[in-house]
Amino acid sequence: MSPGESLLAWIERCGTGEFVGAFVGEGAAPGAIPDFPGRAPATRRCLSLDEARRWIETEAAAFGVSIKWVDRSARP
Repeated sequence: MSPGESLLAWIERCGTGEFVGAFVGEGAAPGAIPDFPGRAPATRRCLSLDEARRWIETEAAAFGVSIKWVDRSARP
């Protein structure tokens, strides 16, 4: 990840009552760089919304970056 870059993050509810937390670096998102298809997001299935949020926050802290929460329905 580049300095100053953020994680684009979102949480989706699964039909099983669980949640999937997901994130990708801004520069690795589809469409961020011409002629680069982008990277698949990191994901984790969690038992609660709070667990998914904490996982994303912990990963962002480990990378030393901020989080930009995005609406998953708006992503390509």
